[in-house]
Amino acid sequence: MEHIVNSGTKVNIDYYLEHLLDEDEQEEILDYFKEESESGDIEEAMEYFEGDYEEDQLKLMKIKFLSDEAN
Repeated sequence: MEHIVNSGTKVNIDYYLEHLLDEDEQEEILDYFKEESESGDIEEAMEYFEGDYEEDQLKLMKIKFLSDEAN
């Protein structure tokens, strides 16, 4: 899915994310990718959030960020 978004296709995964993370958690992660992350690396995000979020949650939020902001 990340490759699809990187190629310029927008995806809407909001319906799925609503079941995984509440609105505040989503906003916190999106803010990280917008303001803190220079590389978008998931390992860096895992360290930054110190285990507050699972790797899959961060990956999906990165896909949402790329789809919404980069495309």
